[in-house]
Amino acid sequence: MEQQYSDIQKAALVSLLIEMVNADRRIDLEEVRVLNHICRELNIDSDTFTCGRGLIYKAAIVIASRMSEEKKIHAAKALVRIIDADNEIDPNELRLLNEICEATGIDLVFD
Repeated sequence: MEQQYSDIQKAALVSLLIEMVNADRRIDLEEVRVLNHICRELNIDSDTFTCGRGLIYKAAIVIASRMSEEKKIHAAKALVRIIDADNEIDPNELRLLNEICEATGIDLVFD
C-alpha cells in the first residue's frame, strides 16, 4: 500500500535516507539511484528534497517519531533499501538503522 506522507514527513524521510547513504562514509551510485527511486515513488519534489537535505538529523528523528506506525515501518524499509543498494552491509549502516528505529519507536532490530 502506498504511504501518504505530508511534505514535512517527506523532508524528514529524505534527511534520514541521506544520512543512511552517508553512513558507510562513501557514496555509492546504486545508493543514490535507490534514493532517487524512493523519492519518485513518494512524489518528493525538488523543494521538499532540498528542505530534507537541509534538515538536521535530530529534527528528522522527532518528525519521524510522530508518524503512524505504518509510515515508520515503511520508512524503515526504505532505509533498508538504501543499505541493500550497494550489496554491502556496513556495520555503520546497521548501527544507524537500529538507532533510527529505537529513536522513532519502530519495534524492529536488524543484525
